[in-house]
Amino acid sequence: MNITHTSIKMTFVLLIVLVFCFSNLRSQPVSKQGETEQKESPTPNEVKQRPARSNFVEMTDFYLRDGRLVFGRLLSDDKNKITVEQLDEGKMIVSTYSKKEVDTRTEHTKNIPEYQYYLELGEYFAGRTWDFRDDPDDFIQAIRSYEQARRLLAEIKDPNSEKISQIDQKIKHIEADREIWIKETTSRAKLKKLEFEADIEKRLKELEERLDSINQQVNQMMAGVKNDYQKLEKTLSDMNKDISGRLEIIDERLGTDRRLIERIIFNHHWRWYPPYLILPGRPDSNQ
Repeated sequence: MNITHTSIKMTFVLLIVLVFCFSNLRSQPVSKQGETEQKESPTPNEVKQRPARSNFVEMTDFYLRDGRLVFGRLLSDDKNKITVEQLDEGKMIVSTYSKKEVDTRTEHTKNIPEYQYYLELGEYFAGRTWDFRDDPDDFIQAIRSYEQARRLLAEIKDPNSEKISQIDQKIKHIEADREIWIKETTSRAKLKKLEFEADIEKRLKELEERLDSINQQVNQMMAGVKNDYQKLEKTLSDMNKDISGRLEIIDERLGTDRRLIERIIFNHHWRWYPPYLILPGRPDSNQ
């Protein structure tokens, strides 16, 4: 019994030792993995310094089958159509072309950083200023494009980097230009107003002189018409008198001719048909 009891105790002790060793072996890899994860996890400073992934814009250019060139930002491209955002007279428009319109052999695409895309837009709109055509919109578009480029660049670079400083200088420059443009435009508008007022006075004077000349010509024409009317009236009156005199002469001649005709007819009748005389004492006198 003692031997059996002793063997049971030894077996129980061995089991305890084995369980303890096994738990130690399991705990050691976990601790190493924990140590590895702690070493690999970045510090807050490391997170700030790690650059974010740069976004890219896909640009495309191609010719249509009618010979027109199309270039701009590629928005979508599938087997049936291609959609492009492009500049048109200082405005961003979205155009969709059927693949049947596109000469696919001339199609080229490339990727550029998104901040570079907006930086080029800012340069484009800044170059359109000072032509006094849509200048307010061009200034706004240039500033917005520069600000968008700066924001995107700040996400992937140190805010104190040289490129961001250059964009800041561009923004300050275009804003200063806009202030000068406003002053120049205001003074220009005043000058235009003065020029217009001086010009309108000159034009009014020229118009008055022209009206006076026209009035003189009209008066001369009216005097000529009145003179011609009086001449015509006199001519008609003379013609009327002449016609009346001629009619009176014709009437007198008709009267004379009528009396002459009557006399001729009377004499002719008397000669051929003398009156019948009844002598007294003849047999037929009592009849």
